[in-house]
Amino acid sequence: MSNQPHTQILSLIWKLLTVLIIPIIMILYIKAMSALYGDFSFSDLDQGKNLHKWVVLAIYLAFLLCWNRLNPYVVNLLKRMEY
Repeated sequence: MSNQPHTQILSLIWKLLTVLIIPIIMILYIKAMSALYGDFSFSDLDQGKNLHKWVVLAIYLAFLLCWNRLNPYVVNLLKRMEY
């Protein structure tokens, strides 16, 4: 029995993760800032200091770097799972 449909779905999720992680990072950043400094909302992130935007961008770029480093291993693993 082939696992091809499952591996195709996992491959698609792996690729879409590069875009879908942005709202997750923003939500986690807002929760962390709220826990540390009190009432912090999305409007504070959106209209607040540019430092918050730079931090979110830096976290996203760090994620992309990790994703890029792990991509060959994940693709190889998914290809092996097909058979």
